[in-house]
Amino acid sequence: MNRIKSRRTKLHYFPVTPTAYIYICTRLTVRKSRLIPRDQYMRLLNMDLNQIIRFIGETEYQNEVNELAGSLTGISLIEGALTRNFAETYQSVISITPGALHELTERYVARWDIWNVMLVLRSRQFGIPVDQVRQVLIPAGWIKEARAEFLLSQRTLADIIDGLKGWELHGVLEQYVAGGYHKGLFAEVENALYMSFYKNLFRDAKSGIRGGNTILPYLRFEIDITNIRNLFRLRAGSRINDIRPYMIPGGNLHPEYFQQMYPVEDKQQFIAGMQQAKILPILMEALQEIRCDNQVCEADAADIIWKRWSERKTPLFSMMMAVTRLRLHRLDQISRRYPFSVLPILSYLEHKRYEMINLRAIARGKQFGLDPDSIKRYLIL
Repeated sequence: MNRIKSRRTKLHYFPVTPTAYIYICTRLTVRKSRLIPRDQYMRLLNMDLNQIIRFIGETEYQNEVNELAGSLTGISLIEGALTRNFAETYQSVISITPGALHELTERYVARWDIWNVMLVLRSRQFGIPVDQVRQVLIPAGWIKEARAEFLLSQRTLADIIDGLKGWELHGVLEQYVAGGYHKGLFAEVENALYMSFYKNLFRDAKSGIRGGNTILPYLRFEIDITNIRNLFRLRAGSRINDIRPYMIPGGNLHPEYFQQMYPVEDKQQFIAGMQQAKILPILMEALQEIRCDNQVCEADAADIIWKRWSERKTPLFSMMMAVTRLRLHRLDQISRRYPFSVLPILSYLEHKRYEMINLRAIARGKQFGLDPDSIKRYLIL
Protein backbone atom coordinates (compact mmCIF):
# COMPACT_ATOMS: atom_id res chain seq x y z
CA MET A 1 0.00 0.00 0.00
CA ASN A 2 2.78 2.43 0.90
CA ARG A 3 4.57 1.77 -2.36
CA ILE A 4 1.47 2.58 -4.40
CA LYS A 5 0.69 5.69 -2.40
CA SER A 6 4.14 7.10 -3.02
CA ARG A 7 3.87 6.35 -6.73
CA ARG A 8 0.47 7.99 -7.08
CA THR A 9 1.25 11.15 -5.13
CA LYS A 10 4.54 11.90 -6.83
CA LEU A 11 3.75 13.91 -9.95
CA HIS A 12 6.21 14.02 -12.82
CA TYR A 13 6.45 17.34 -14.66
CA PHE A 14 8.01 16.21 -17.92
CA PRO A 15 7.85 18.97 -20.53
CA VAL A 16 5.36 18.51 -23.37
CA THR A 17 6.99 20.10 -26.41
CA PRO A 18 5.10 21.59 -29.40
CA THR A 19 6.34 18.65 -31.44
CA ALA A 20 4.82 16.23 -28.95
CA TYR A 21 1.51 18.09 -29.06
CA ILE A 22 1.43 17.94 -32.86
CA TYR A 23 2.27 14.23 -32.79
CA ILE A 24 -0.51 13.45 -30.30
CA CYS A 25 -3.07 15.58 -32.15
CA THR A 26 -2.21 13.87 -35.44
CA ARG A 27 -2.55 10.41 -33.92
CA LEU A 28 -5.88 11.32 -32.29
CA THR A 29 -7.21 12.76 -35.56
CA VAL A 30 -6.39 9.51 -37.32
CA ARG A 31 -8.01 7.47 -34.57
CA LYS A 32 -11.15 9.61 -34.52
CA SER A 33 -11.51 9.20 -38.29
CA ARG A 34 -11.75 5.44 -37.70
CA LEU A 35 -14.65 5.67 -35.26
CA ILE A 36 -17.91 4.34 -36.62
CA PRO A 37 -19.98 7.24 -38.08
CA ARG A 38 -23.65 7.81 -37.34
CA ASP A 39 -24.92 6.55 -40.70
CA GLN A 40 -23.16 3.22 -40.18
CA TYR A 41 -25.08 2.72 -36.93
CA MET A 42 -28.28 3.06 -38.91
CA ARG A 43 -27.09 0.23 -41.14
CA LEU A 44 -26.07 -1.90 -38.16
CA LEU A 45 -29.58 -1.60 -36.71
CA ASN A 46 -30.84 -3.62 -39.68
CA MET A 47 -28.21 -6.38 -39.50
CA ASP A 48 -28.32 -9.71 -37.72
CA LEU A 49 -25.55 -10.87 -35.35
CA ASN A 50 -23.54 -12.64 -38.06
CA GLN A 51 -23.66 -9.56 -40.27
CA ILE A 52 -22.57 -7.38 -37.34
CA ILE A 53 -19.60 -9.68 -36.73
CA ARG A 54 -18.60 -9.42 -40.40
CA PHE A 55 -18.98 -5.63 -40.25
CA ILE A 56 -16.83 -5.04 -37.17
CA GLY A 57 -14.35 -7.60 -38.49
CA GLU A 58 -13.59 -5.13 -41.27
CA THR A 59 -13.01 -2.19 -38.91
CA GLU A 60 -10.66 -1.39 -36.02
CA TYR A 61 -11.89 -4.59 -34.35
CA GLN A 62 -10.50 -6.89 -37.04
CA ASN A 63 -7.60 -8.28 -35.01
CA GLU A 64 -9.76 -8.99 -31.98
CA VAL A 65 -12.48 -10.69 -34.03
CA ASN A 66 -9.89 -12.88 -35.76
CA GLU A 67 -8.17 -13.80 -32.49
CA LEU A 68 -11.38 -14.76 -30.69
CA ALA A 69 -13.30 -16.34 -33.58
CA GLY A 70 -11.79 -19.76 -32.87
CA SER A 71 -13.21 -19.93 -29.34
CA LEU A 72 -16.24 -17.61 -29.32
CA THR A 73 -19.33 -17.10 -31.47
CA GLY A 74 -22.31 -14.77 -31.69
CA ILE A 75 -22.84 -12.24 -28.93
CA SER A 76 -19.87 -13.60 -26.94
CA LEU A 77 -17.53 -12.98 -29.87
CA ILE A 78 -18.83 -9.44 -30.34
CA GLU A 79 -18.56 -8.48 -26.68
CA GLY A 80 -15.16 -10.11 -26.29
CA ALA A 81 -13.78 -8.26 -29.33
CA LEU A 82 -15.26 -4.94 -28.17
CA THR A 83 -13.89 -5.06 -24.64
CA ARG A 84 -10.44 -6.29 -25.66
CA ASN A 85 -10.12 -3.60 -28.35
CA PHE A 86 -11.36 -0.96 -25.92
CA ALA A 87 -8.75 -1.85 -23.31
CA GLU A 88 -5.95 -2.01 -25.88
CA THR A 89 -7.00 1.37 -27.30
CA TYR A 90 -6.84 2.98 -23.87
CA GLN A 91 -3.43 1.51 -23.14
CA SER A 92 -2.15 2.54 -26.57
CA VAL A 93 -3.30 6.15 -26.17
CA ILE A 94 -1.79 6.38 -22.69
CA SER A 95 1.50 4.98 -23.97
CA ILE A 96 1.90 7.74 -26.59
CA THR A 97 0.91 10.54 -24.21
CA PRO A 98 3.93 12.25 -22.63
CA GLY A 99 4.56 14.03 -19.33
CA ALA A 100 1.74 15.83 -17.59
CA LEU A 101 -0.78 14.72 -20.21
CA HIS A 102 0.12 11.14 -19.42
CA GLU A 103 -0.38 11.73 -15.70
CA LEU A 104 -3.86 13.21 -16.12
CA THR A 105 -4.98 10.66 -18.70
CA GLU A 106 -3.84 7.78 -16.52
CA ARG A 107 -5.71 9.19 -13.55
CA TYR A 108 -8.92 9.70 -15.54
CA VAL A 109 -9.03 6.15 -16.93
CA ALA A 110 -8.55 4.77 -13.41
CA ARG A 111 -12.36 4.84 -13.21
CA TRP A 112 -12.35 1.54 -15.08
CA ASP A 113 -10.64 -0.10 -12.12
CA ILE A 114 -13.78 0.66 -10.09
CA TRP A 115 -15.95 -0.80 -12.85
CA ASN A 116 -13.87 -3.99 -12.87
CA VAL A 117 -13.73 -4.36 -9.10
CA MET A 118 -17.48 -4.01 -8.71
CA LEU A 119 -18.10 -6.50 -11.53
CA VAL A 120 -15.84 -9.08 -9.91
CA LEU A 121 -17.34 -8.58 -6.44
CA ARG A 122 -20.91 -8.86 -7.69
CA SER A 123 -20.12 -11.88 -9.84
CA ARG A 124 -18.63 -13.74 -6.86
CA GLN A 125 -21.44 -12.82 -4.48
CA PHE A 126 -24.28 -13.65 -6.87
CA GLY A 127 -22.72 -16.58 -8.72
CA ILE A 128 -22.46 -14.99 -12.16
CA PRO A 129 -20.48 -17.25 -14.53
CA VAL A 130 -16.87 -16.15 -14.98
CA ASP A 131 -17.12 -16.27 -18.79
CA GLN A 132 -19.94 -13.72 -18.75
CA VAL A 133 -17.99 -11.38 -16.49
CA ARG A 134 -14.79 -11.73 -18.50
CA GLN A 135 -16.56 -10.44 -21.63
CA VAL A 136 -17.47 -7.11 -20.01
CA LEU A 137 -14.34 -6.42 -17.95
CA ILE A 138 -12.34 -3.41 -19.15
CA PRO A 139 -8.67 -3.92 -18.17
CA ALA A 140 -7.72 -0.37 -19.11
CA GLY A 141 -6.39 0.99 -15.82
CA TRP A 142 -4.29 -0.48 -13.01
CA ILE A 143 -6.14 -3.78 -13.31
CA LYS A 144 -4.68 -5.33 -16.45
CA GLU A 145 -5.83 -8.59 -18.02
CA ALA A 146 -3.58 -10.87 -15.92
CA ARG A 147 -4.71 -9.29 -12.65
CA ALA A 148 -8.35 -9.43 -13.76
CA GLU A 149 -7.99 -13.16 -14.41
CA PHE A 150 -6.42 -13.61 -10.97
CA LEU A 151 -9.33 -11.78 -9.30
CA LEU A 152 -11.86 -13.89 -11.20
CA SER A 153 -10.20 -17.03 -9.87
CA GLN A 154 -10.69 -16.06 -6.21
CA ARG A 155 -13.33 -17.93 -4.21
CA THR A 156 -14.48 -15.34 -1.66
CA LEU A 157 -14.96 -11.58 -1.35
CA ALA A 158 -12.14 -11.51 1.21
CA ASP A 159 -9.81 -13.24 -1.26
CA ILE A 160 -10.68 -10.69 -3.97
CA ILE A 161 -10.00 -7.78 -1.64
CA ASP A 162 -6.72 -9.35 -0.55
CA GLY A 163 -5.77 -9.66 -4.22
CA LEU A 164 -6.27 -5.92 -4.66
CA LYS A 165 -3.56 -4.91 -2.20
CA GLY A 166 -1.52 -2.26 -3.97
CA TRP A 167 -4.56 -0.66 -5.63
CA GLU A 168 -4.81 2.99 -4.57
CA LEU A 169 -8.43 2.55 -3.40
CA HIS A 170 -7.83 -0.73 -1.59
CA GLY A 171 -8.21 0.95 1.80
CA VAL A 172 -11.68 2.26 0.91
CA LEU A 173 -12.75 -1.16 -0.32
CA GLU A 174 -11.39 -2.95 2.73
CA GLN A 175 -13.11 -0.55 5.10
CA TYR A 176 -16.57 -1.29 3.68
CA VAL A 177 -16.33 -5.01 3.00
CA ALA A 178 -14.44 -6.07 6.13
CA GLY A 179 -17.68 -6.91 7.94
CA GLY A 180 -18.96 -9.18 5.18
CA TYR A 181 -21.83 -8.82 2.74
CA HIS A 182 -25.18 -7.24 3.57
CA LYS A 183 -27.99 -5.90 1.43
CA GLY A 184 -27.05 -2.57 -0.13
CA LEU A 185 -23.32 -3.07 0.51
CA PHE A 186 -22.20 -2.88 -3.11
CA ALA A 187 -24.06 0.38 -3.70
CA GLU A 188 -22.31 1.86 -0.65
CA VAL A 189 -18.92 0.56 -1.79
CA GLU A 190 -19.33 1.84 -5.34
CA ASN A 191 -20.40 5.27 -4.14
CA ALA A 192 -17.40 5.49 -1.76
CA LEU A 193 -14.97 4.39 -4.48
CA TYR A 194 -16.19 7.00 -6.96
CA MET A 195 -16.07 9.72 -4.32
CA SER A 196 -12.44 8.82 -3.61
CA PHE A 197 -11.69 8.64 -7.33
CA TYR A 198 -12.94 12.18 -7.96
CA LYS A 199 -11.27 13.47 -4.79
CA ASN A 200 -7.92 12.11 -5.99
CA LEU A 201 -8.44 13.41 -9.51
CA PHE A 202 -9.25 16.92 -8.25
CA ARG A 203 -6.26 16.83 -5.95
CA ASP A 204 -3.96 15.92 -8.81
CA ALA A 205 -5.48 18.44 -11.25
CA LYS A 206 -5.01 21.23 -8.69
CA SER A 207 -1.50 20.19 -7.69
CA GLY A 208 0.20 22.39 -10.29
CA ILE A 209 0.53 19.70 -12.91
CA ARG A 210 0.55 21.29 -16.37
CA GLY A 211 -2.90 21.35 -17.93
CA GLY A 212 -4.64 20.42 -14.70
CA ASN A 213 -6.77 23.56 -14.57
CA THR A 214 -8.26 22.95 -18.02
CA ILE A 215 -9.89 19.69 -16.96
CA LEU A 216 -11.57 21.12 -13.85
CA PRO A 217 -14.63 22.77 -15.53
CA TYR A 218 -15.54 19.52 -17.26
CA LEU A 219 -15.04 17.47 -14.10
CA ARG A 220 -17.35 19.80 -12.19
CA PHE A 221 -20.00 19.46 -14.88
CA GLU A 222 -19.62 15.66 -14.91
CA ILE A 223 -19.98 15.50 -11.13
CA ASP A 224 -23.09 17.72 -11.22
CA ILE A 225 -24.77 15.41 -13.74
CA THR A 226 -23.86 12.35 -11.66
CA ASN A 227 -25.19 13.93 -8.45
CA ILE A 228 -28.45 15.01 -10.09
CA ARG A 229 -29.01 11.43 -11.25
CA ASN A 230 -28.18 10.12 -7.77
CA LEU A 231 -30.54 12.65 -6.17
CA PHE A 232 -33.48 11.25 -8.15
CA ARG A 233 -32.43 7.67 -7.45
CA LEU A 234 -32.22 8.29 -3.72
CA ARG A 235 -35.61 9.98 -3.66
CA ALA A 236 -37.16 7.14 -5.66
CA GLY A 237 -35.67 4.29 -3.65
CA SER A 238 -35.06 5.36 -0.08
CA ARG A 239 -36.32 7.36 2.90
CA ILE A 240 -33.05 8.55 4.43
CA ASN A 241 -32.74 11.90 6.18
CA ASP A 242 -29.26 12.99 5.13
CA ILE A 243 -28.17 12.36 1.53
CA ARG A 244 -24.99 14.46 1.69
CA PRO A 245 -22.74 11.42 2.24
CA TYR A 246 -24.00 10.08 -1.10
CA MET A 247 -23.19 13.24 -3.06
CA ILE A 248 -19.81 13.53 -4.78
CA PRO A 249 -18.08 16.78 -3.71
CA GLY A 250 -16.23 18.98 -6.18
CA GLY A 251 -19.02 19.96 -8.57
CA ASN A 252 -20.51 23.38 -9.16
CA LEU A 253 -23.39 22.30 -6.90
CA HIS A 254 -22.46 21.60 -3.30
CA PRO A 255 -23.81 18.58 -1.37
CA GLU A 256 -25.79 21.01 0.80
CA TYR A 257 -27.81 22.06 -2.27
CA PHE A 258 -28.91 18.48 -2.88
CA GLN A 259 -29.77 18.03 0.78
CA GLN A 260 -32.06 21.08 0.59
CA MET A 261 -33.70 19.80 -2.61
CA TYR A 262 -34.24 16.25 -1.40
CA PRO A 263 -37.38 16.80 0.76
CA VAL A 264 -39.02 19.44 -1.51
CA GLU A 265 -42.69 18.69 -2.28
CA ASP A 266 -43.83 22.06 -3.67
CA LYS A 267 -43.64 22.42 -7.46
CA GLN A 268 -42.65 26.09 -7.52
CA GLN A 269 -39.96 25.55 -4.91
CA PHE A 270 -38.66 22.58 -6.89
CA ILE A 271 -38.53 24.51 -10.16
CA ALA A 272 -36.87 27.48 -8.44
CA GLY A 273 -34.20 25.11 -7.12
CA MET A 274 -33.63 23.68 -10.59
CA GLN A 275 -33.33 27.17 -12.05
CA GLN A 276 -30.95 28.31 -9.33
CA ALA A 277 -28.66 25.39 -10.14
CA LYS A 278 -28.94 26.05 -13.89
CA ILE A 279 -30.17 22.49 -14.46
CA LEU A 280 -33.26 23.32 -16.50
CA PRO A 281 -31.32 24.55 -19.58
CA ILE A 282 -29.53 21.19 -19.66
CA LEU A 283 -32.81 19.29 -19.41
CA MET A 284 -34.39 21.58 -22.00
CA GLU A 285 -31.63 20.81 -24.51
CA ALA A 286 -32.02 17.12 -23.78
CA LEU A 287 -35.78 17.32 -24.32
CA GLN A 288 -35.30 19.25 -27.57
CA GLU A 289 -33.08 16.44 -28.83
CA ILE A 290 -35.57 13.74 -27.82
CA ARG A 291 -38.48 15.47 -29.55
CA CYS A 292 -36.42 16.91 -32.43
CA ASP A 293 -38.14 20.19 -31.64
CA ASN A 294 -36.26 23.43 -30.96
CA GLN A 295 -39.49 25.03 -29.72
CA VAL A 296 -39.33 23.06 -26.48
CA CYS A 297 -38.84 25.50 -23.59
CA GLU A 298 -37.66 25.28 -20.00
CA ALA A 299 -41.28 25.13 -18.82
CA ASP A 300 -41.79 21.90 -20.76
CA ALA A 301 -38.67 20.38 -19.23
CA ALA A 302 -39.73 21.57 -15.77
CA ASP A 303 -43.17 19.97 -16.08
CA ILE A 304 -41.75 16.61 -17.12
CA ILE A 305 -39.03 16.49 -14.50
CA TRP A 306 -41.44 17.68 -11.78
CA LYS A 307 -43.87 14.88 -12.63
CA ARG A 308 -41.15 12.27 -12.14
CA TRP A 309 -39.98 13.98 -8.95
CA SER A 310 -43.45 14.20 -7.38
CA GLU A 311 -44.08 10.53 -8.21
CA ARG A 312 -40.72 9.59 -6.69
CA LYS A 313 -39.49 8.12 -9.93
CA THR A 314 -36.13 8.42 -11.63
CA PRO A 315 -35.92 10.70 -14.70
CA LEU A 316 -37.12 9.26 -18.00
CA PHE A 317 -34.52 6.95 -19.47
CA SER A 318 -34.66 8.77 -22.79
CA MET A 319 -33.95 12.09 -21.05
CA MET A 320 -30.96 10.70 -19.16
CA MET A 321 -29.59 9.28 -22.40
CA ALA A 322 -29.98 12.70 -23.99
CA VAL A 323 -28.19 14.31 -21.02
CA THR A 324 -25.34 11.83 -21.54
CA ARG A 325 -25.11 12.89 -25.19
CA LEU A 326 -25.09 16.50 -24.07
CA ARG A 327 -22.27 15.78 -21.62
CA LEU A 328 -20.23 14.27 -24.43
CA HIS A 329 -20.90 17.29 -26.64
CA ARG A 330 -19.85 19.59 -23.79
CA LEU A 331 -16.54 17.73 -23.50
CA ASP A 332 -16.01 18.16 -27.25
CA GLN A 333 -16.66 21.90 -26.98
CA ILE A 334 -14.23 22.38 -24.11
CA SER A 335 -11.57 20.26 -25.83
CA ARG A 336 -11.79 22.46 -28.93
CA ARG A 337 -11.30 25.49 -26.71
CA TYR A 338 -8.14 23.94 -25.24
CA PRO A 339 -6.64 21.91 -28.09
CA PHE A 340 -3.22 21.61 -26.43
CA SER A 341 -4.45 20.03 -23.22
CA VAL A 342 -5.51 16.64 -21.93
CA LEU A 343 -9.13 17.31 -22.96
CA PRO A 344 -8.85 16.21 -26.63
CA ILE A 345 -7.38 12.93 -25.39
CA LEU A 346 -10.25 12.42 -22.95
CA SER A 347 -12.74 13.39 -25.65
CA TYR A 348 -11.44 10.70 -27.97
CA LEU A 349 -11.43 8.08 -25.21
CA GLU A 350 -15.03 8.94 -24.28
CA HIS A 351 -16.10 8.66 -27.93
CA LYS A 352 -14.39 5.27 -28.08
CA ARG A 353 -16.16 4.26 -24.89
CA TYR A 354 -19.57 5.09 -26.32
CA GLU A 355 -18.74 3.36 -29.59
CA MET A 356 -18.27 0.19 -27.56
CA ILE A 357 -21.49 0.85 -25.63
CA ASN A 358 -23.43 1.47 -28.85
CA LEU A 359 -22.18 -1.67 -30.57
CA ARG A 360 -22.89 -3.72 -27.47
CA ALA A 361 -26.40 -2.27 -27.24
CA ILE A 362 -27.11 -3.15 -30.87
CA ALA A 363 -25.78 -6.68 -30.48
CA ARG A 364 -27.74 -7.32 -27.29
CA GLY A 365 -30.85 -5.82 -28.81
CA LYS A 366 -30.56 -8.19 -31.74
CA GLN A 367 -29.98 -11.10 -29.38
CA PHE A 368 -33.29 -10.37 -27.63
CA GLY A 369 -35.20 -9.66 -30.84
CA LEU A 370 -35.78 -5.93 -30.35
CA ASP A 371 -36.78 -3.85 -33.35
CA PRO A 372 -34.38 -1.16 -34.69
CA ASP A 373 -36.36 1.77 -33.25
CA SER A 374 -36.30 0.26 -29.76
CA ILE A 375 -32.54 -0.38 -29.93
CA LYS A 376 -31.90 3.15 -31.22
CA ARG A 377 -33.16 4.56 -27.91
CA TYR A 378 -30.10 3.08 -26.21
CA LEU A 379 -27.51 4.63 -28.53
CA ILE A 380 -25.31 7.63 -27.73
CA LEU A 381 -24.82 9.38 -31.08
